[in-house]
Amino acid sequence: MDMDQAAVYFIDDESQVLGALRRALRLRLKGWKMVFESSPCHALELMSETAPWVVVVDKKMPEIDGADFLQNVKDLYPETVRVILSGDISHETVVESSGVAHLLLSKPFELEEIVEVVERAVCLRSFQLAEDQRIAIGELDSLPILPTNYNALVTYLDSVEEPDYARVAELMSHDVAVLSKILQLANSAFWGAISPVYSAHDAVVRLGHDLVRKLVLFFELYTTQSDSDLHNRLFVNAERVAEKCTELANLSGLKKPEIERAYFTGLLHNIGELVIAERELSIAPDLAGSFLLKLWGFEQKIVDSIRYQASPENSNEEDVVLYQLKIAKSLVQENPDNISTDLFLAEVDLNILKNAQLSDYARSCP
Repeated sequence: MDMDQAAVYFIDDESQVLGALRRALRLRLKGWKMVFESSPCHALELMSETAPWVVVVDKKMPEIDGADFLQNVKDLYPETVRVILSGDISHETVVESSGVAHLLLSKPFELEEIVEVVERAVCLRSFQLAEDQRIAIGELDSLPILPTNYNALVTYLDSVEEPDYARVAELMSHDVAVLSKILQLANSAFWGAISPVYSAHDAVVRLGHDLVRKLVLFFELYTTQSDSDLHNRLFVNAERVAEKCTELANLSGLKKPEIERAYFTGLLHNIGELVIAERELSIAPDLAGSFLLKLWGFEQKIVDSIRYQASPENSNEEDVVLYQLKIAKSLVQENPDNISTDLFLAEVDLNILKNAQLSDYARSCP
């Protein structure tokens, strides 16, 4: 069996869908072996010759349900990136798919969505992991599926050059709980709020559509997936670390885009714990979290910050935000007496302070 050939399998009982994909992707995925198959059982036979890197399957097929088919793929080829296509993105479909699929895409789909998913599939290989680690990631059960509201927001933002704030506000307003949290954040002194905002539109104007997009993801993942004590603890910890990340980014003189990245990195720093929560797995939370974000298409700096947060020196990039994340986590987790940031920085290793661009500030403190 060929394990090294980059291969993607498309399984759909509708021949017109397969034909459209074949015509559209022929020139877009050069170097990939592409298999278009209407029979799931025959597709499994072909996989015994060339192992799949990516499998894209329709949810409802007469021969076998797409989720059941992906369970077979997961058992036989755990390293495979598994994608379900469905015209029904209901809560029931999400629940059925979450145990076996890495991604859930709605039908009809945009061609670019498929191309991006296939291109992201190299993430398991690009992580340069030992085989047992790749298999452990692939065997993860119940990975969080990208929330529907977030998906809709991203689809809209990717389709226009200049987003309409009113449209962004409309999309983020579909979840009242998420909207209330974003309004709360927009009105906090934390973001330099002077006058209050009361509407989704004003919140988008104040925070910017990119930050709002990321906040929708965070709040939907951490607050609507479960009411468990663990989720609540992770949520509170993520918010506290994010606040410290922003404080340190401001103290070091970073520009607004980097301050926002620092804040969002802090929010998602423990997403790996969310992924492997209450499961006995031999995989580090940071690795699981970075894999998920890579699969979802997040920028490499955020992926690396999550992966190397415990050991920034192992990263290939000398990223200021990564070192500030390490300090922020210590401020939250190792500061039971809640001493001031100034006093805490006085005890931080000088090399870490230097890489976090906080040496000058620390020296200026009384």
